[in-house]
Amino acid sequence: MSEINLENIVSCIVNDGYFIIKNYYSIEQCNNILNDIKNIPQNSINYGEGKDIRIAHFENYSKGAQNFLNDNFLLQIGNNILGHEADRVKKRCQLGILKYHQGNESSGGGWHVDNHNPQFKALLYLTNVNLNNGPFAIISPPLTSKDYKSVSSEKDIRDTRFPDKIEEDYKDNVKYLTGNMGDVIVVNTQNIHRGTTIKQGERISLTNYYYDGN
Repeated sequence: MSEINLENIVSCIVNDGYFIIKNYYSIEQCNNILNDIKNIPQNSINYGEGKDIRIAHFENYSKGAQNFLNDNFLLQIGNNILGHEADRVKKRCQLGILKYHQGNESSGGGWHVDNHNPQFKALLYLTNVNLNNGPFAIISPPLTSKDYKSVSSEKDIRDTRFPDKIEEDYKDNVKYLTGNMGDVIVVNTQNIHRGTTIKQGERISLTNYYYDGN
């Protein structure tokens, strides 16, 4: 299908900051990965700043996650975005579980960038995600750390966080990337983005982090 060819995806990421590959994984593949969650030892479970559950190296406990991490087509996308191997240093696949609990807000953290330089990330929704389930959000057309004042008063490498005010300032440009089980989001996380606060149900996802040394 032309809409998911490599050239088209790379062009969309350059122009919009992201691309959603619909139905990249089947429901059966997603359910197999979900079944692997029971294999996680307790000492591998961590909690993010948004109170979400994170398993940093889920590829060690799930063959499906390992396959997602090493997916050649996704790596080709990253290589084209960066102009070199996206994983030339290392890579890992993180499981994220976000559940709604009344009176206890959970999210993927606030508005931020992962890197001041281009960085590639791939995210697989293992559950259906609507506006109430804490979808991934990005400002598009892309906005980087050079385009908006960070939370910190000093400009240094730690300036990766941005105030909630950015959502009001760019309200017409905030894209909430809802999707279905099996959809994959490929994104340049040099651009300002966040995981939104969950209001209902749960969101379970895999995220490939690729480290190229920049």
